[in-house]
Amino acid sequence: KPAFIPPPPPPPPVAVACHRPRSPCLTSRRQQSLLSTNLTSDVTTADEVVETNDVISPISAKSYSRRSSSFMSDASSSGQTDDKDSVTSPSEGSHVSDIEEEVAEVSPADDGLIVGEALWDHLPLSKDHLEFKAGDLVEVLQQNGKWWRGRSDIGKTGWFPADSIRLRISQEADAEDVKQQNRGSPARRMTIMQRMSTISGKQKLNPEWVRQKVIEEIINYEEGYVKNLRDVIEGPLKEARLRKDLFNENQIERLFSNIEELFQFQVKFLESLKTRLKTIVHKSEIGDTFTAHQKQFIDIYSRYCNNHSSALAEYTILNQHMIYTIFFESCRLLKEMESIPLDGYLLKPVQRICQYQLQLKELLKYTNSQHPDHYNVKEAETIMSSVASTVNERKRRTENINKLAQWQSSIEDWRGEDILVKSTMMIHSGSLYKISAGNKQLRRFFLFDRQLVYCRKLLGSGKLQYKGRINLDQCQTVDIPDNSEPGVVNAWKMENSAKNKWIVLFAKRASDKVAWISALKEERKQVERSSGINAEYGENRLN
Repeated sequence: KPAFIPPPPPPPPVAVACHRPRSPCLTSRRQQSLLSTNLTSDVTTADEVVETNDVISPISAKSYSRRSSSFMSDASSSGQTDDKDSVTSPSEGSHVSDIEEEVAEVSPADDGLIVGEALWDHLPLSKDHLEFKAGDLVEVLQQNGKWWRGRSDIGKTGWFPADSIRLRISQEADAEDVKQQNRGSPARRMTIMQRMSTISGKQKLNPEWVRQKVIEEIINYEEGYVKNLRDVIEGPLKEARLRKDLFNENQIERLFSNIEELFQFQVKFLESLKTRLKTIVHKSEIGDTFTAHQKQFIDIYSRYCNNHSSALAEYTILNQHMIYTIFFESCRLLKEMESIPLDGYLLKPVQRICQYQLQLKELLKYTNSQHPDHYNVKEAETIMSSVASTVNERKRRTENINKLAQWQSSIEDWRGEDILVKSTMMIHSGSLYKISAGNKQLRRFFLFDRQLVYCRKLLGSGKLQYKGRINLDQCQTVDIPDNSEPGVVNAWKMENSAKNKWIVLFAKRASDKVAWISALKEERKQVERSSGINAEYGENRLN
């Protein structure tokens, strides 16, 4: 899944009141109040809490839940809506009132624990950032507007973007959580999970209540998401089309891609979700809504996510000029949009496609196997995980293709077919000596899937000149032991048995040879993964 690289975090806040609840699973009523805050209500954002230094009492669940709706609501920035049809919270007399009485009260514990799941990889740009991968559990320690402070499963603490994780409805751990987190070295295991398991032993939430809360979260997020898309279309996109002195068609296409098509799809999808709701929410059957729209999710989101890096690049270039900065901010104020820049809105579809699978995963966890929606939810969770993987894979491939095209354009005197005809990614590069026809030449080699290209560095300009390539589908890599021939060390042979031709390559250092041999093995594995060929191009090709 793609890595999210944020800007440097703000300086650590002074005496900011995050005030996480004292209870590890919260008491049943207090957790319900915390997590059931209706996103349509009038709430105070995390930024406002910081600005006023308002101390939130961990005892007052009602006060905490109203002010920390950003804790549930976006991280995803789902946004507020005035839609009267939106799902209401238990505090407003929803269908959970009868369930609420069945959940046992538990005394507050001293060790509070609020856990979220990472939507994507977060790569730290400084030592103050917290590193984690998609799907990792992150304990939230402190809120500071758009940046939160947390602890990873290996005990490291640091800052991360609030919108890079999704908070769980339930803070309980189960066997699947432990299995997912129990990987890597023993030092990585069972830090957050041990504490969550302890919590689970003290309290079990009513699964029907949790199922209702997840369904409400899906609907509320979806309403806010549709509103965000509508704001972008009726705000910046509409105004940009009117300002032909500032934007041409290509710039608009790069910035907004197929966001209008995406919006139309999401409106219909939201309508489909709402038609599946029942008066008693936990009895609703929404799984088949996701399975029925699988193709649209893949097609529409693939195109949007493929273009996302280009959109961010275009926005960054334009935003360097004051006239565009003023334009984008004026559009935001005109539509009374949330106080986030345009690139934050353009990121929301990428966030949403990652959120679906996490929400469905938790919904499945609390859907009884006898529930009529169990099979469809299980199928939906599998499909949306596949959709997210497919979208991310296509996005990664598109980014690699763009990089390869840029690389080829920088090479002088290119001859033959374009690099993209056979290859999709660069795997390794470095300087090697090439012996061919008795001549020893220093060349710069670039390893791609299916081919190895070598160039000569031009004196003066420092540019690279194309000299040739090796078709790896027709070659074997044969190791040459050191000193098997006088003076030959760190060498191997690229041999084409069919044509009875070969060239000898050798590196300056033994470590360089090891890196190249490893990269050549990885190239064959990459070809196997992309083409399904396993026998012909296996690891055993290295003799």
